[in-house]
Amino acid sequence: MRRKWKSCLFLMMLCLVLAGCAGQDMQESTGQTQDTDTVTESRITQETETAEESTQAMSEGSDIPEQEYSLAEIYEDNFPVGVALPGWIFQAGAEYEELILANFNSITCENEMKPDAILDREASRADLENTYRRAAVKFDACMPAVEFAKEHGLKIRLHTLVWHSQTPRWFFTEDYTDDGELVDREVMLARMENYIADVLTYFKENHPGLIYAVDVVNEAFDSGTGDENEVRMTDNLWYETVGADYYYQAFVFARNYASPDMKLFYNDYGCMYKTDRILKNLAQAKEEGLIDGIGMQSHLSVNEDIQYKFMFAVRAFCDAGYEVQATELDIGIEDTEDTTLMRQGRKYRSFFGNMKKLQEEGYAITGITVWGLHDGASWRGDEWPLLFDADLNPKKAYLGAALDPSIPAVE
Repeated sequence: MRRKWKSCLFLMMLCLVLAGCAGQDMQESTGQTQDTDTVTESRITQETETAEESTQAMSEGSDIPEQEYSLAEIYEDNFPVGVALPGWIFQAGAEYEELILANFNSITCENEMKPDAILDREASRADLENTYRRAAVKFDACMPAVEFAKEHGLKIRLHTLVWHSQTPRWFFTEDYTDDGELVDREVMLARMENYIADVLTYFKENHPGLIYAVDVVNEAFDSGTGDENEVRMTDNLWYETVGADYYYQAFVFARNYASPDMKLFYNDYGCMYKTDRILKNLAQAKEEGLIDGIGMQSHLSVNEDIQYKFMFAVRAFCDAGYEVQATELDIGIEDTEDTTLMRQGRKYRSFFGNMKKLQEEGYAITGITVWGLHDGASWRGDEWPLLFDADLNPKKAYLGAALDPSIPAVE
């Protein structure tokens, strides 16, 4: 499987490299400038010079020489490059494993480290006298990811501790039932603290050094569903039971129980549209040293302004003293025509290239995580938003992320 994937990837890259002259002509005619390339001129020359040898090897049934990109290696001097993965993928076979290991040095569980996967309802209800303030937890759902990461020397982003979604209603009730009466602020604060303590302590004691970043709070601020400070109220049982300061309390508890090598993040969507709102609401936690970084989810489309508006928000967060990580990157498109796929590739190039450039200028950018391995497993599958197609073939999006010169720069 590994050889087959490498062969397909090499042929795609070779064709695009040879087509690079046309891309350069287009850049010159439109006045566009090219981002800094990580792929060196010598490597491009080597790929071109070996084309004849590779073609001969194919005709003789031999393996194509191993020449491939690795996103993790390209950015190893800048930041980790990660991928969000569902639990089933760790039993999906060697082709998936090789693709992950060839490109990424960080993983995020799509769902298996969210509260509804870790909270143990049956055990909590069975021993209510002892679990009333400390709900039972279990980690079986995320164990395949943990074992995979440890076996292959990868790090994990923990996503997420406190979120209004994918946290079951029973966790907020007196008897841990779906239709039970909600507990008061005091009890819910105790449950929040104990849940955060149990999760972080588990990883700190059983898998030290594995978790390098924690999304402590997810999606707390929203103007359309928020209070006067734009803290989310609608469908938010944390707000209903604890109050408007629930997100601040979560960071207090997380700082108490996290190990020093766990960086604590606030994670949200649409960060480039609500930068001021996030900075305002997190000011106290930042001043008290409770938070390290902002996770910008980065669910984007090819029509959004990455070059300027998104990167302006990145700089604003960094200037305020935060680390920044792109935590859930995908860039949607409306069809799979060649021109559209090229637009997507150029947007990925703009994203990765600009994040790299800012990091090299001294901005505290400490990671990019792509939200999904391939289009067929994406939550936005009808928008084909990822680096690989459903057959695990690399797209122009992948070459853009790798800063391949065949993908022209944006703007």
